[in-house]
Amino acid sequence: MRKTLIFIIFNYSLFAISQNSLSIDFNLCKTKENESVYNNEYKIICNDSIITEFKNFTSSHNLADGKYRVEYQTYFGWKTTESFLLFEETSYYLNFCIDEINTKPIDIYNLGIDSIKDGETLEITHNYSGCFNSGGEKIIITRIKNKYFLNYNNLKRKLKNREIKFLKAYEIELINLNTNEPFTICTAFSQNIIQYGAHKFEYSESCPKWSGFNDLKNKLKLK
Repeated sequence: MRKTLIFIIFNYSLFAISQNSLSIDFNLCKTKENESVYNNEYKIICNDSIITEFKNFTSSHNLADGKYRVEYQTYFGWKTTESFLLFEETSYYLNFCIDEINTKPIDIYNLGIDSIKDGETLEITHNYSGCFNSGGEKIIITRIKNKYFLNYNNLKRKLKNREIKFLKAYEIELINLNTNEPFTICTAFSQNIIQYGAHKFEYSESCPKWSGFNDLKNKLKLK
């Protein structure tokens, strides 16, 4: 799969109604002409619910802000992208090879760590409760030119390149969690929030299984 992201401007809210442009093309990449395919089946999934299915020439869509992924037919069965975010007035272009089995996942997700500008901050909040304890923690990342600085409790330091990759991995996992998990009555609760500027993404879980925040803390050696 080949992929291109044209980023214009964004302002993310899970239920926002602003319009984004999503264009999808399919190709036979093994042919010399890289032949286009105009009747390939695909589905657009928003916030883990199918919003539309296609098998026609339609490849350009105006979509509201939200979390999306695309499922599409190939010679080798149905494939699915990982989830990505569409913000206000974003243009997103996906180009799939349907005759190759070893297609790569998308690698551009509109992540907060990539989106903050000089002087801006990214906040990662983890709220939790259980039988014996409850509380909240916050990691703040500030960008100064092309460098990133971490603020956690009383610790302040510059982030290394590999630590920035840890933050990206955390964000990618978070936006790919299933938001349609059935609610379970449980004494334990976990909430992860990513916020930068006016943009916010939140995931809450009863009887939490995902330990992404604690994994991130361990990788960043935070106590």
